[in-house]
Amino acid sequence: MRIATYFRPVDTDTLSRLHEATLKVLSDTGIVFQSDECLDILKKHGAKIDGQIAFLPDQMVESAVKSAPSDFEWEARNPDRSIDLGINQTGIHVSSNNGPIYIQDIDRGRRLGTMEDLINLYKLAQHSSTCSINGQIPVEPSDVTHPLRYLDIFHQLLKHSDKPLFGYVGDCEEIGRMFDMVRISLGADLADDSVFDSHRIGVSLNPLSPLQFDRIPCESLLAYAKLRQPVLVLTCAMAGVTSPVDPMGTVVLQNAEILAGLTLAQLISPGTPVVYSPASAVPNMRSAAYVTGSPVSNLINMTGIQLARELYEIPSRCMAGLTDAKVPDCQAGYETMQTYMMLAMAGVNMVNECYGVLDAIMTVSYEKFIMDDEIMSRAACAMAGIDMMEPGFSTEIIKEIGHGGSYLMHPSTMAHCRKFWTPEISTMDSYETWESKGSKDATQAANTRFKEILAECPDRIIDPEIDQALEAYIRKI
Repeated sequence: MRIATYFRPVDTDTLSRLHEATLKVLSDTGIVFQSDECLDILKKHGAKIDGQIAFLPDQMVESAVKSAPSDFEWEARNPDRSIDLGINQTGIHVSSNNGPIYIQDIDRGRRLGTMEDLINLYKLAQHSSTCSINGQIPVEPSDVTHPLRYLDIFHQLLKHSDKPLFGYVGDCEEIGRMFDMVRISLGADLADDSVFDSHRIGVSLNPLSPLQFDRIPCESLLAYAKLRQPVLVLTCAMAGVTSPVDPMGTVVLQNAEILAGLTLAQLISPGTPVVYSPASAVPNMRSAAYVTGSPVSNLINMTGIQLARELYEIPSRCMAGLTDAKVPDCQAGYETMQTYMMLAMAGVNMVNECYGVLDAIMTVSYEKFIMDDEIMSRAACAMAGIDMMEPGFSTEIIKEIGHGGSYLMHPSTMAHCRKFWTPEISTMDSYETWESKGSKDATQAANTRFKEILAECPDRIIDPEIDQALEAYIRKI
């Protein structure tokens, strides 16, 4: 039984006013696109162009919103792992992280990430029951610096995951090579574009706030949209720094950037899936530094999610599970649960930056990865609502047991007692039982668990011949 309602930060009238303000920004102030091809496409469809600034007429934007699909299937190499993403989906889809520089655990402390760490995170995401989409760069591999590093990274993703794929931004040539590797991984010829008749690989691209798309996001959008692969337009504006200090002004600027990217994607290939991806934040106003733990940041992005869900009827994604804590402590726990649950209650379709992220996305912790997996499992249980196990709300059973009886050994209890949510690393034992098992706190239990998972993971989950073909492709470039 789905929950009856979502958390709505603003009323319907305010949503309409936010949309009207956004259209005014797009038509009067415009958006910079640092790409002649993008500007030519926009001009051809009626946008006014002044240098690199495109002024988007209202009708163009509103037609594009109608063109963007409300839901779509994101296909995996393993068909059993394909997902439906959109306004009618069940539950929340979670994707792996992108962007941390450092890795840490309680054994070795904080250090620069390596390719081994990157592979470990791909393996943990593949193993996770809450992770729906694998990819991006969950930690930067500092020991790989050659020009084709992005292909080596992508090779490792294909080698260790068969879930729906998240690719990377890049220029058209770089993305074309990644698409070649997708073809190889599916056993297709390099000239076979029919592979992309399905939605195989998505990309998250960032406008440069305020109101700009620089060259790489433009080229990424062009490359993915031409093959109608999912595009996630992610604005990460900072109130008072790269967007108005007024949170509602930040909502409008963020909305303008996302709708500009959506409009361009629809003009390139109508029907291209676009995922509305608000990620703006209120910074530390003492230093203007990016921080993630403010509930006001969540409210800004929840309003964006509400626009996507109620007004535009398109899928949404947001960063969740974030914290400014430096270790997986109490602060990390309550900020992670705060960001995740607030967005879940807003009706977001997809979240990322959820697995082990610390220190405003600078660091990822192995132990927190496991702890966050459980947090998301708890939230998923809450958002799934409550189902009726017995007909008639158990009134006949209540009558049968009567006054002062016990339900413990009743057949209905025996039938359903194992269906309740239980934690993987949190303890529900008595103090004495917990003590007899080593008195481990959650961090220590998570440390043990991530090592067990990695020890159980296979060396590869892709066919060895395809793995060799991918390796050969990279070495030929």
